[in-house]
Amino acid sequence: MNKQLPIRVVMTLNNNNMKTIKLSVLALCTMFLYSCGGSKQESVKEVAPAVDATTLLADDGPKYDVNAIDSTAPVVELSIAAIGANMAEMKYDKSNLEVASGSTVKLTFESKATDPAMPHNWILIRKGNLDRIARKGMEAGADKSYVPSDDDILVASKLLGPNEKQVLTFPAPPAGEYQFVCTYPGHSMIMQGVFIVK
Repeated sequence: MNKQLPIRVVMTLNNNNMKTIKLSVLALCTMFLYSCGGSKQESVKEVAPAVDATTLLADDGPKYDVNAIDSTAPVVELSIAAIGANMAEMKYDKSNLEVASGSTVKLTFESKATDPAMPHNWILIRKGNLDRIARKGMEAGADKSYVPSDDDILVASKLLGPNEKQVLTFPAPPAGEYQFVCTYPGHSMIMQGVFIVK
């Protein structure tokens, strides 16, 4: 009789509560699976990179062609100068430049530095690549005016000495934010700015 009592209890539980137990187990499994799936989706969202116009241009869009100037586009004339007599004073005289999308940019870049040991260049690059381009510029060396070959460089001047100037004419890149920088060794941390296309 003692051996039958647990069996009778189990059978009673199985007969009376089978549907309840099945539904409870199913509900618990569903909640467990849903919570696992939810956390995976959140982790994917956290690591997905932000996308802006310059990223799309670099990855999927057409390559920027500095020579593809539309003769009917409005011309925007800008000027920027490298100033300062030494490393402590050197900088561009402007930290921001702005142009309209679809325009042709005519940029006059001038070095007003007085020391021949302080040459400068002006390079327009896709945003977020400044440190990498500066490192590659040092590797490119003086023979290439410290301008590396890189798809993230849109426009580049030659290396200018004191009182030299260069006019750069190029089509405005697609709307977005870009950066400009001097890649002469040691200059990029100070000589940089933002180029906005609206």
